[in-house]
Amino acid sequence: MKFLITAIMSAFVFVSAPALAGGHGGGKMDDKKVDCTKKENESKAECMKK
Repeated sequence: MKFLITAIMSAFVFVSAPALAGGHGGGKMDDKKVDCTKKENESKAECMKK
């Protein structure tokens, strides 16, 4: 019985680990927002509104 519970828990951790690492690794990038404080983004349409 302990082996079955351990196997199920191990499988759950193995499956969820990439999602946790992706969410916490470098932060999620939001493609819709542009950082207008950076020089390379000055020519983008979102930053031209100012």
